[in-house]
Amino acid sequence: MFIKGKGFYLALPLLVVVLAKMLHPILYVFLIFYFIFMYLKHFKILLSVSLLLSFLLFLFFYLPQPLNQNEISGKVVSKDDQSIVVKRGYHKVKVYGEFKNISLFDDISLIGKPYNFHQIQNDYAFNYQYYLYSLNIFDTLQLEKIKSNQHQDHLYHYLEKRIKTSSKVKSLLSLFILGTKDEQMKEYYQKLTQLSIVHLFALSGMHLTILQKWLMNFLKFFFSKKGQKCISLILIGVYMFSIPYNISYLRAYLMLFLPMIFGKWLNQLDIFSFLTVGMLMYNPYLIYNLSFIFSYLIYFFILLLQNQKAGKYYLFLGSIPIIISIQHVLPVFSFLIGILLMPYIEMIYKSMLYYLLLGKYVLPFLSLEYELLLKMIAFIYDFSFTLPFSQPTLFFIGVYYYLYLKGIYKLNVNRTVTQEVCLLLSVLLAFYFYPYYNMKGQVVMIDVGQGDCFFIQQPYARGNVLIDTGGLQKSDLATSRLIPYLQSQGVFYLDAVFISHEDYDHCGALASLKEHFKVKNVFYDFKKKKIGDLVFKNLALDKYYTNSNDRSSIIYVTINHLNYLFTGDISKEVESDLYQTYHHLDVDVLKVAHHGSSSSSSEDLFKMIDPKVALISVGKNNRYRHPSYLTLKRLEAYGVKIYRSDLQGMVKIVYYVGKNYVMTSSGF
Repeated sequence: MFIKGKGFYLALPLLVVVLAKMLHPILYVFLIFYFIFMYLKHFKILLSVSLLLSFLLFLFFYLPQPLNQNEISGKVVSKDDQSIVVKRGYHKVKVYGEFKNISLFDDISLIGKPYNFHQIQNDYAFNYQYYLYSLNIFDTLQLEKIKSNQHQDHLYHYLEKRIKTSSKVKSLLSLFILGTKDEQMKEYYQKLTQLSIVHLFALSGMHLTILQKWLMNFLKFFFSKKGQKCISLILIGVYMFSIPYNISYLRAYLMLFLPMIFGKWLNQLDIFSFLTVGMLMYNPYLIYNLSFIFSYLIYFFILLLQNQKAGKYYLFLGSIPIIISIQHVLPVFSFLIGILLMPYIEMIYKSMLYYLLLGKYVLPFLSLEYELLLKMIAFIYDFSFTLPFSQPTLFFIGVYYYLYLKGIYKLNVNRTVTQEVCLLLSVLLAFYFYPYYNMKGQVVMIDVGQGDCFFIQQPYARGNVLIDTGGLQKSDLATSRLIPYLQSQGVFYLDAVFISHEDYDHCGALASLKEHFKVKNVFYDFKKKKIGDLVFKNLALDKYYTNSNDRSSIIYVTINHLNYLFTGDISKEVESDLYQTYHHLDVDVLKVAHHGSSSSSSEDLFKMIDPKVALISVGKNNRYRHPSYLTLKRLEAYGVKIYRSDLQGMVKIVYYVGKNYVMTSSGF
C-alpha cells in the first residue's frame, strides 16, 4: 500500500502547522525546508498531499474558546477537596466550592459566578491557565448554588468500594486502580518525582500491557488469540473511561487498539504520527501539558529504538532534557533504579489485580509487598544523588536532540554510537557548568503577589542574593515560586538573604525557603556586607521609629554602573530624615517603598535622588489599592520609567559586558 511506512512524512508537516500556530510563526520556515527536501527526494505525490493537508489545517485551525456561562449542567468527571470538574459535551468547567455529597460521575446542575485567578508571571513559572486548557477545561466558576444532583451507579464506584480497606495499602490501590492520589500518596509522590521514577507509579503503557496479559490469561480458555486481544481491549476501554482522564494511559490504549484496525495500511510509526497530530488538532493546548510531551516524545523514541538491543539504555539519554526541564535536577541513578524496581512494581500491580478478585485473601501479601516497597524507596531516597541544572536553553535542546537522533539513525543501520554518546555526555557536562561561565548578571523583581522579593545574580556564579522573600498566608511561596525560579536560573544556594523588616509580606516565605533550599546567611540588621563583587550598604538611620515599617533596612548597592536603592516599607517621615542626613544620593533604580503607597515616595525623597527607573512590587487587584494614584503621578512628574509586577509580572535588569537591559515577562 502506498501510504504504509510514509504516514510519518504526511503527519510531520501537520504537526509543524499546529506548533507554529501555538508557539511561534518562525516554525513555518522549517515547513518550507521540509517541502523543499521532499521535492528534491522526488516524493511528488507525498509532497502534493502534504501541501494540501497543511493548507487545509492552516485555514481551518481552531482554538477552543470559553463558553462564559454561569449556569451549567453535566457530569462530574473529577473531584478534589476544593473543586469539581463538570463535563458538558466537548468542554469541561472547573467549579470551586464545597461538594461534600457529590461523587464522581454524578449528574449535576449548578449556578456559579466567574472565578478569576492571578497567573504567575515569572520566567518558567507553571502556567495553570494553559494546564487547564490542556485538559479541555476552558471555564472556571465559583459555586453559588447547586440546583440538582443525581447520583449515578458507575464502574468507578464499584472499584472504589472494592479497594476500601483500613490497610495502608489503600493509597497504593487508589493510585494504581483508580489513578487518584490521596493526601498520604501526594507526599510520597514528591519523593518519586525527585527520583524520576514516578512513571512506574502513574498508570501508563506498562500497566496497560500487564492488565491485558492478565485478562488474556483468563480469556484463553474461551477464545482464540485474536478474540482474546479484542475482548481484552474492549474491557480495558470500558475501565479506562470509568476512571479519571489520563493522557499517558489513553495514548497507550490507542496504540494497542488502532493497529488492530489500521495495521494493514499503516505501520506503528505512521499510526503514532497521525495519533499525535489528531490529539493536537482536537486540543492544541496539549502542547503545554508536560505529561503529554513526556509520554508522546518518549514513545516516539521507543518506536525508533524498538529493534535495538541497546534501545532501553539509549532511551534514558533521550529523556534527560525533559527531566531537567521539569525538575532542574538529574537523579544520576534514576535509570538503574527504574530497571531494578520495574519487576517488583509489576508484581505489586498483579497482586492488586488479584485483590480485586479475591479481596482479603490477597491483602496480607499485598501489605507485605507495600511495606517492603516503602522501605526500598526510603533507602533509595536517602542515598540518592542528583546533579543540578538550570532551565535548558533552546540551543542546548537543539544540539542535544540533533546528536541523539543522529545516534538513533546509526543504531538502525547497525553502526556504533560511541561517538554520539560521548558527545551527548559532553554537551550535558558543558551545560551543567553553564552558570560558572555565564557572563550575564541580573537584578530581578520576582512576581510574589502583594509583597517584596528581589533576586540579584552575579556573573560566573560569584554570588546570589535575595532582598526579602515575600509571603502569602494561603500558600507556600518558597516551594511554589521562589525555589523553582532560582533552580531554573542554575541557582542551588543563596549566599545571603537580606530581610528589610519582619512584615509577613517581606519575610513570610523565609522559613520554608531555609527548610527546602540552602541559605548560607540571613541578615536582618547590618551596616555593610560584601557578597561576591557587590557591596551592600544599609542607609537606615540610628533613630528609633514606632512604626515597624519605618525600621526597614534601606539597602544601597551599585551593580554594573547602576545605583540601586531598596527602601522596604519606609514612610515619608523616614524619607525626610534621609534627606536631612544625606542631602543627595546617586540613584538610578528605585525600589518604590511600601508597594507604591501614598504614605511613601514624598517630595523630600525626590529632592535627594533622581532615579531613571522605579520598580513597584505589588499584587494584582490588591485590597490596599496599591500603588497609589498620587505616587504614580509623582513618579511620572519626575520622568521616572515605572515597572509594576501586577501589570508586567517579573521585571529583570539584565547586565552583560557593561550594558544594562530592562526586560519584562513579555520581552524588552
